[in-house]
Amino acid sequence: MKLNILVAAFTALFSTGAIIYSAPAETIRGNGKPDIVLVHGAYADGSSWGKVIPLLQAKGYHVVAVQNPTTSLADDVTATERVINRQTGPVVLVGHSWAGVVITQAGNHPKVKALVYVDASAPDSGQSLLDAAEGLPPAPGAGAGVKDENGFLLLPDAAVARYFAQDLSPADKGIIAATQTPWYVGCLTDKVTHAAWHEKPSWWVIGENDHMINPRLQAKMANTIKAKVRKLPTSHLAMLKDPKAVIAVIIAAADAAQSGNSGNVSAPTNSAADELMSYRNPTPTASLARGIPEQSAVVQTAREVRGPAPLVPLASESPVRLIIDPPPADSLAHGRVAVQYRTENLRIVPVFGQASLDGTVDDAPRHWLDASGEPPTITRMTAGPHKALIELVNAAHQRLDYGVVNFDVPYRFLTPNDPKADGFRADPEQSDSRL
Repeated sequence: MKLNILVAAFTALFSTGAIIYSAPAETIRGNGKPDIVLVHGAYADGSSWGKVIPLLQAKGYHVVAVQNPTTSLADDVTATERVINRQTGPVVLVGHSWAGVVITQAGNHPKVKALVYVDASAPDSGQSLLDAAEGLPPAPGAGAGVKDENGFLLLPDAAVARYFAQDLSPADKGIIAATQTPWYVGCLTDKVTHAAWHEKPSWWVIGENDHMINPRLQAKMANTIKAKVRKLPTSHLAMLKDPKAVIAVIIAAADAAQSGNSGNVSAPTNSAADELMSYRNPTPTASLARGIPEQSAVVQTAREVRGPAPLVPLASESPVRLIIDPPPADSLAHGRVAVQYRTENLRIVPVFGQASLDGTVDDAPRHWLDASGEPPTITRMTAGPHKALIELVNAAHQRLDYGVVNFDVPYRFLTPNDPKADGFRADPEQSDSRL
């Protein structure tokens, strides 16, 4: 019996181009439940559903994870449709990330009865992924993919850890980095011909700490397609961080598909309009209690216009980041080092601000504090290699981020003393020596 099941599984694998994660057919098929088809996103493969699949199987669902080539929207839709064609009953089509675009197109298949978006994108007819993202700032990791000479994008390990899977274990991050499928850059501009969500009921899982697709953008799209929303305190990979919550939404969609009533939802989901309001106005009831009229969903809050308050750290914001430029060569030639830097997701303000810049040079006691935002300048540097440690710290001198700058001060001929010297020239007696 075991041998027969094994042969059947491998036959399905090679005939569909998909990885089949399923229990023996006789224990799943014929129970009246819809089939669940899971579609992975960019920088991933079918294994990204590895924690969801056994939970759904334990509930008696037949589950298939599509193995997309991520070479174009058309190719991914074709791979998904091949799997849908093999299902014997109604289908709940689930898409993560880029696969939200895929299921928006592939969901037009007549077997598909419900769509579930997980940390995803849902363009309208005639729109691409980039088109759907217009109007809101991108998430910090949206541009973290590195393009190779063939036009395929991959996430560096550091980007996986920082933006893609920041709340997962080191072991899970390593697996994700190792199993990601290269994503063709042309997918970003491939357009949906007809968006299935116009006719098919939709559900949406939004990871509040998603650093790949802006959660506010997801809320906006979910509102547009009138999806039923479940918000989770997770990263871009909600199905790996909280698989039980994600399958609750999938099962709600499956129950609605099975009953033929898309309005009957057993999972704790909200309307997309309510979810969008929660991003626009976090405490509408408190406003009403004070006698202030409730804001509409289209009114921008002060925080949206002016950014977060400088003295209040927000756990839902993206991590603080320090970006340091290499010192300019023309300054190095004179023994001066200008360290230009900027910050992301943090505002530096003078005196009592949230953060300042702290630094040391060559592991020595040379040390400075700066809250101006201007490039610190190190002078009278001797020729040869040096390094500077730049730390971004808060008012309590707790490190928020850091970077190490390595640079070489070149050997140079010294010039005679100049009446307009800036204090960095040597004495005339040394003019023929080399540093």
